[in-house]
Amino acid sequence: MKHSRRFGVTSATSSHVSVLLAVGLTLLFSPPSAAIFLSEDLNISDFDGRILTCSYPEIANNDTCTCAAGFTWKNGLCTSCETGKYKPDDGLHECTSCPEHHLTFENATEPEDCFCTYGYEPYGTLTCIVCQLGFYKDFMGNNLCLSCTGNASTLTQNGADVAGSTSQEDCKCLPGFQGTFDTGCTACQVDYFKPGDTPDQGCTACTQLQANLGTTGPASGDASACMCKPGFFLESNAGRCIHCAPATYKPEIANLLECSACPANSNSTIASKSVEDCICDVGFFRDLGVGVGAFSCAQCTAGFFCPHQGLKQECTEHSLSTAGSTSQDQCTCISSKYKFADLCFDCPPDFFCPGDNAKHACPEHSEARVNSTSLSDCVCDGGFEKQSDT
Repeated sequence: MKHSRRFGVTSATSSHVSVLLAVGLTLLFSPPSAAIFLSEDLNISDFDGRILTCSYPEIANNDTCTCAAGFTWKNGLCTSCETGKYKPDDGLHECTSCPEHHLTFENATEPEDCFCTYGYEPYGTLTCIVCQLGFYKDFMGNNLCLSCTGNASTLTQNGADVAGSTSQEDCKCLPGFQGTFDTGCTACQVDYFKPGDTPDQGCTACTQLQANLGTTGPASGDASACMCKPGFFLESNAGRCIHCAPATYKPEIANLLECSACPANSNSTIASKSVEDCICDVGFFRDLGVGVGAFSCAQCTAGFFCPHQGLKQECTEHSLSTAGSTSQDQCTCISSKYKFADLCFDCPPDFFCPGDNAKHACPEHSEARVNSTSLSDCVCDGGFEKQSDT
């Protein structure tokens, strides 16, 4: 007997058949899980071949087999609603599509079975919006998108932004940071960089580009952040960082085309990084009275000597020097004093001290008082007379 979309008995002449039909509706057209209770004296075999049944997902609807909720009639079969569709009632009609960016599990029967698809999150009622940059959602459901770890965003292998990400693996470190979505992203150290078009690579040292390059801080996101280090300037013709010449300096990390000159009468070694590296020449001292953070090298004043490093030292007591003196040897004791071990002492009796650091003895048979300053201060002893002061 061919399958029919109708069911029933082939002959309805017996009152027993009517009873069976009444009972048979419960037996034959309920889903397989339904409980069945029959009278003990009912012999169902008497109706073999005379009653047609519906097999799930077909179910009985009056005298016809039709598709259960969650199924639609397609190609001669009751077929599960496609993902993204649902069907709340029995029948052969088509399934209803969920709103845009929704999916369903198999056999969906209600609008509430529509869930936001991968890369989307709910917004209001039955509306799904795309995951924003730095967020992803790798499952179907009405949950919010998940955030990437700190210093990471959703990026392609080439560093382009990705909205609506469906995988945590799209979370890649931002420019200037290195790591992975599961280990976290850490900043590139000073003098290292990582550009945005290589999110899966580590940081690169500026010195791999050329020597004497550095950055102003950590987390540099581009090779352009690598500039000439302090003490080096950019030689425009060669395009390289060249050390500052003597008597010049450069304190900052920058691609300056020249170094700054040291103050007049000072010098520095090559590759000097600060004006503090400029040392005043001997005979000059560091004068800080020219402004905040600045100095000049002034000539050593009289009564002082300036030996090195911009120092200015006063001559010892009772001694003087001329301007521009460079050592203590140039400090000369005043007349009436003589020098010993860089100190000036009173000229002793019977000597005279004219101011040349020495003490000179009076001629034989003469004497002089303490602190005598010239030969004329030497007086002849009794019985002797001075012939001349030469």
